[in-house]
Amino acid sequence: MKSRWYKLFIYVSLVFLIVALIKSHYLQIPRIHSPVLMFISILCLVSGFLANALALQRLLMTAKIDIRFSRAVAMIGLNIFGKYIPGKIWVIMGRALYIVEKHDLPVAEVFFVLLKGQLISVWCGLAFGICGLIAIDALHLISWLGFGFFGFFTLFLFSHKTQTVSLGAVNKMLGKTFHLPVIDLPTSLALTPWFTSGWILWGTGFFLMAQSLTNQVVPMTVVYSFPLAGTLGILFIFAPGGIGIRESIITGFLVLVNIPLAEAITMSAISRLWFLVGEFLLFGMGYYAGKKK
Repeated sequence: MKSRWYKLFIYVSLVFLIVALIKSHYLQIPRIHSPVLMFISILCLVSGFLANALALQRLLMTAKIDIRFSRAVAMIGLNIFGKYIPGKIWVIMGRALYIVEKHDLPVAEVFFVLLKGQLISVWCGLAFGICGLIAIDALHLISWLGFGFFGFFTLFLFSHKTQTVSLGAVNKMLGKTFHLPVIDLPTSLALTPWFTSGWILWGTGFFLMAQSLTNQVVPMTVVYSFPLAGTLGILFIFAPGGIGIRESIITGFLVLVNIPLAEAITMSAISRLWFLVGEFLLFGMGYYAGKKK
């Protein structure tokens, strides 16, 4: 029964991926000035996914769920297209279903552990992206409301007391009792370098991809643009895969570092196709890893 539901999830996610791509019009093949840089950028992109798999493996170990690295790769690879299903939780649910299929564990317990990991990953990417705004002297673009949100987000992730108060308020509002697994402060902080390394690799890959599309020198600060746009795209709950949101933020960032608007739009649009190539490679790696005995 579990296997049937999991396979259904995979098929549904692929259908939503196709629908999202047809609507987005991001599948235009670009003119590549440096194939070598493009190739290296894809290596960085795939390496970022593998770093994310390693981070999730370590996260699950903190919850006494021991899986091999190959299983972690299969877990994120086979469910990578779940993010194109509206609602944002489905990619996490797919990962939880994969773990539950291999281990006799409650779905809710695994889901909330992976959700905590997703939140830590978003926090790491957002913090890295904010460093980029500081680097280009554009920190003023974050409003006081934005700083307030980031501050609460930080407390919620790394303060057990804040988590308890927030959960109590949710339980009171819904009239139910939810119990979330708690990952203590030292453990959460120990996981941040692993999640941050994934964002750094993705940002570096995006910088190399952007440089491969032009003969002009692209500023190194472009490394920060993809983590910032990627995390904000995740936070926009109703945009499947962050389509449209991520590209708009990347374009704005590139313009701020003096890249002409036309080139900025091209780079941001091609980034969707570039990232999709990495997702398909990861899906293939996940399929292969999942078949291993």
